[in-house]
Amino acid sequence: MQEESCSNDELLFLFMGASNLARGYTLLTRYLSKCLGSKNIEFLNALGPGRGFCAKGGMFNFIYPPIQNCQVVEAAEKKTKNTRVVLITDLGNDLMHGVTADVLIECLDMLIDRMLKWNAEIFLTSIHINIKKDISRRIYYILRFIFYPRSKINFEEADLLITKINFYLEEKTRKNKKVHLITGMESYAGSDKIHYSLLKMHKAWSKVTDEIFSTLNVPVTKKPVFIDGIISVLSNLKRLIFCDILGWKKKGQDFY
Repeated sequence: MQEESCSNDELLFLFMGASNLARGYTLLTRYLSKCLGSKNIEFLNALGPGRGFCAKGGMFNFIYPPIQNCQVVEAAEKKTKNTRVVLITDLGNDLMHGVTADVLIECLDMLIDRMLKWNAEIFLTSIHINIKKDISRRIYYILRFIFYPRSKINFEEADLLITKINFYLEEKTRKNKKVHLITGMESYAGSDKIHYSLLKMHKAWSKVTDEIFSTLNVPVTKKPVFIDGIISVLSNLKRLIFCDILGWKKKGQDFY
């Protein structure tokens, strides 16, 4: 059976994203390990709040290097796993850091085309916030001040940039059968429309893993529940405080 062969396969998961991925990382890795077999699975990631793909990003007293320069892709290339699965998510930060849509598209195109050479299954999430529909102009500038205090991107520019990136993602998916676009994540957004709600976060990542399992022909087992999301958020908070902010501990070798 195809399901059995995949479950016994050696898998490498490469996760790249920002705050939503950081919050859900523990949930994702535990759930995937449980469903697929921890002995045959390995994770590499580049994530963190405010992180960008081609721009530096972070919060408080720490800055993450751009994902394209952090060596996580090079590390994945050196692995000899039979199956490689890539998740690229949280794409909006670069735009708010002042990166143009064309530059971000060029960066994503280079990363995706590089991974297609591995015969990887690549999953993308569209930017789920609809600026003009989801938030008012006043709320936009409040959120920009809180999350991107140095940003100069105005309300109309943000809307156009997001539209252009989402169109690119749709076209990239249409042209490559190994690239899969996950949409509809806006239904899990919290009050700020940026981060997944604590009440719905486990459902958001369940949707992502369902897409992965469907592509890998792996039957879905017991789904994540609310407490899994809370544990994941707390694990991320612990990493942020003790590793990134205070520097008292080092992250694992799977973090880049």
